Amino acid sequence: MIVRMTQVGENLVNRYDVDVLVVGGGMAGVMAAVASARNGVNTMLVESQGSLGGLFTSGFNSFFVGEVEGLAKEFIDRMGSRPEIPSFALLPQHRFDPEKAKFVLEQMVLESGAKLLYFTRAIDAVVENNCIREVIVHNQCGKMSIAAKIFVDATGDVSVAAMAGAPCESGGREFCGLNMSSTLMFRLSHVNLRKYREAQEAWRSKYKEEMPKAGFVAELQEEAIQKGDLPYYIFPGPLINPIPGFPEEDCDVTIDMAHSYYCRYLDAEDLTRQLVEQRQQIIYLEKFFQKYVPGFENCRISGIASYPKLRETRRIIGEYILTGEDVVLARKFEDGIARVPAIIDIHHPTNPRVGFIRHIHLNEPKEPAVCRPAQCTADIHRICKPGGYEAWPKPGTYYEVPYRCLIPLKIDNLLVAGKGISTDFSTSCMGYPPHGIGQAAGTAAALCIKNGATPRKLDGKLVRKTLIEQGVPLDKEPTYLSQIKEKLTGNYIIVGDSVLIIAPKGSIIPV
Repeated sequence: MIVRMTQVGENLVNRYDVDVLVVGGGMAGVMAAVASARNGVNTMLVESQGSLGGLFTSGFNSFFVGEVEGLAKEFIDRMGSRPEIPSFALLPQHRFDPEKAKFVLEQMVLESGAKLLYFTRAIDAVVENNCIREVIVHNQCGKMSIAAKIFVDATGDVSVAAMAGAPCESGGREFCGLNMSSTLMFRLSHVNLRKYREAQEAWRSKYKEEMPKAGFVAELQEEAIQKGDLPYYIFPGPLINPIPGFPEEDCDVTIDMAHSYYCRYLDAEDLTRQLVEQRQQIIYLEKFFQKYVPGFENCRISGIASYPKLRETRRIIGEYILTGEDVVLARKFEDGIARVPAIIDIHHPTNPRVGFIRHIHLNEPKEPAVCRPAQCTADIHRICKPGGYEAWPKPGTYYEVPYRCLIPLKIDNLLVAGKGISTDFSTSCMGYPPHGIGQAAGTAAALCIKNGATPRKLDGKLVRKTLIEQGVPLDKEPTYLSQIKEKLTGNYIIVGDSVLIIAPKGSIIPV
């Protein structure tokens, strides 16, 4: 690590020179920095906050869904987490304590040999001949310059790429540029999760195959609104994530339910509005859960996330744009560097009662997607109504993210990791694994240094090959598919905007 002192006016400013600079210490940035450093190149990671993990720690989104491989598996193993496939789901879930995870991620970075700087935010990029020469950051020392050969933007909103002049887009064209609804997660203590699950199962058993569009908690919300105990409908149902290490009858859980709509993530005033609104909702929801939801009678708020769940802000326009069609058709690529369960997970930008959009539209039905002639209503498509065929991913399928999605147009020595990779709106949520994308970006950055190449000139097949050699089994089918094979032999039905499986034993499996 080379450190110089540069005179700028009357202020002395540090200047760092490294091989690889990773900007942003969320899960993708951590994995990128660790992968780069372990591949033997001089790496620095800068993070604007005082801890690592981003959404997965400070944001309380403390679980992975689907296969975990490579550095992600190492992290999960160090956390002591054990995967489970719930009876009502198809995908394995890997839960962890978000506070302990901050420490484990920090240790992984430091043990790798990467340099770590907290409270350091990128504020500008110096570009010459389509290459970033240095990123200007600001922290307690004032302005600092960090020069590197390869840069990895893991900021989430691809701020480095945007400052460097790489083309980006944001929001959904069908929704006139609105972003998906945003969330602020919160933590509840003293929850009897066994009682809640029994009540939820009893509710499900009443409907059998005639499952209503709304869920268990959605019905309870309607009752609370009618009785004046909840001011308005917030979201169809909570994502409840138990924190490991607690007894089921008295546990801590994180809740994904407080939502804002009509969001503009890149507008500071609107982002402020969203956070204020969601904190108000959390206060409402604590009382709602205590009074209406079985198992939550004694719950209390024990934490509110300090990091909001912004599902898509800016997205680069890259060498390849991953699309919803790629997802529903479970496409694989020669330069595929991460595998993702095939899910369409659009959090509706405007309609809280719909909650999600789980399908895309195709001009004609295509295999292996589950398709039907378009019949969705204005509740789902408020601004324009697409035709053709509604298409859902077939349960149990997966797709790959090609290396080309990490490479922005116009800037030659930049890689992007995390949710800002090159996708369309329907594919821009959290379905793809930021940890896998991050490891691939860091590995590619190191290969660029060793081979004297730019990310654009680096062969994506070499990145894939290197990941496989380093223990990421991209050449094999995900192991969880064999565990759910019996469920996948059932019949598929479409209820509302979801594909369900009637498994051989008669149970209904929501996807």
